[in-house]
Amino acid sequence: MTTWQLVHDLLPEVAKHADEVERLRGLPDPLYDGLRAAGCLRMLAPVAHGGAGLSVPDTLRVIETLGTADGSVAWLVGQVALSQLIIGCAAEETVATIFADGPDVYAAGSVAPKGRATEVEGGWRVSGQWPFVTGCERADWVYLNCVLVRGRAVAMADGRPATRIMLLPAADVTVVDTWHTLGLRGTGSHDLAVSGGFCPDERAVTLAPGTAGADRAAMSIAQSSLIIAAAATGIAEGALRDVVELAAGGKRPALSATRLASSTTFQERLGEARMVAQAGRALLYDQAGQEWGAVAGPDAAVRRAQVRAAAAQATALAVRATDTAFELAGGTAVYDASPLSRRLRDANTARQHFVASRHSYTAFGAHLVGEGGDGGPL
Repeated sequence: MTTWQLVHDLLPEVAKHADEVERLRGLPDPLYDGLRAAGCLRMLAPVAHGGAGLSVPDTLRVIETLGTADGSVAWLVGQVALSQLIIGCAAEETVATIFADGPDVYAAGSVAPKGRATEVEGGWRVSGQWPFVTGCERADWVYLNCVLVRGRAVAMADGRPATRIMLLPAADVTVVDTWHTLGLRGTGSHDLAVSGGFCPDERAVTLAPGTAGADRAAMSIAQSSLIIAAAATGIAEGALRDVVELAAGGKRPALSATRLASSTTFQERLGEARMVAQAGRALLYDQAGQEWGAVAGPDAAVRRAQVRAAAAQATALAVRATDTAFELAGGTAVYDASPLSRRLRDANTARQHFVASRHSYTAFGAHLVGEGGDGGPL
């Protein structure tokens, strides 16, 4: 059976644990074991080390499917997949070390350069605090983007502070409990803090523009926006199913003698919301099909910008459909017991991620008029 088929069969279990995932701000052990058995923790691990070898479109379908049951679980699995893409950009000896015990490596990290790495003999001393590190409490390895310091000065590259992604074992970092949020509570996206942790040279992923490693890392990070859009698309699909089930079950709006399902206003808005969600999904998979494997070339920066803009639009459309489903459900949806309440909070939290912001349109538009530049290493 394919990973998607195994995940589809696991959906009732994911839905059953949704409240517990939110309460724990992470995966309970039985659900973690089920996801691992279904292949969710090896989708984008290197094939040479036992990875499943899924394409990005197939990976997105798994994430979207999980999102129909629980947005937090979809987000967690998606971020593990992104982590494995980034780890795969490291030196082969490092990749072999990290995957020495098998492909199901649970990793987490941050591409925001919130820390500094000071050059020392044989490597780097890492210090800083990184926010929004999804699933960090379960991680075996972490990746943390750092501004480089040589001597007493910040190292520069092409007029910008030079950065590298440092790979560290989870034992070298401290989880700072910060994840008290509107939605996606089950992702446990706490801060990570490091004070003087050592990262040897071979575990530092260089982001010097034009290098093979940098090109792969940059496209991997751009593709993370598609992962976020897939989770949002799944949430929207789940929300629309919920409101259809509610209406089909005979719900009558307050003070109305007419069933919700018989209301032409409800029908019109539901139909529109379905088309909005479908448009976002079509854009997501069209973009994913174009970009898989395309990491280098003279137009790499504009292609990365297009990936992010498409993902931002797909996410926005998914959130719009979710908002409509919540509104159409009326007062029923405001209770914590309603899945629509969680879906609304999860979708709107996903929209706040930086890759889903309107800045993605600005960056793409700048390229369209020849003002985009090379986009930097990321």
